[in-house]
Amino acid sequence: MPPGHRAFYSSMARLKRLPSMKIIDGFKGSIDYYVHRGIPCARSWPRSPGKNRAAAVKARWPSFTVAAQEWKKLSPAVQASYNEFATTSGLSGRDLQVRSYLTGLYRYPLE
Repeated sequence: MPPGHRAFYSSMARLKRLPSMKIIDGFKGSIDYYVHRGIPCARSWPRSPGKNRAAAVKARWPSFTVAAQEWKKLSPAVQASYNEFATTSGLSGRDLQVRSYLTGLYRYPLE
């Protein structure tokens, strides 16, 4: 691990099985329980690095702002279509729209 990057890595533990939802809910915000390739795991809850980001990440913030604002301009019918399309993707309709915009899959006219 590179020096100075320890804060971005979390410890991970493999579990024999996931605990009950009551236990998982009790640790929300401190322990993240998940399944990776069929193996139950736990790790310390991921922490945001805040505004301490790479220059390339900061350069994308204005594009993300525009993409997020475009969602509000879409008609309810178009938003509903995104929501329906995103049903099996693990994303929300808005997340799918923003991702589509940022990757250049769809472009909206900017007025």
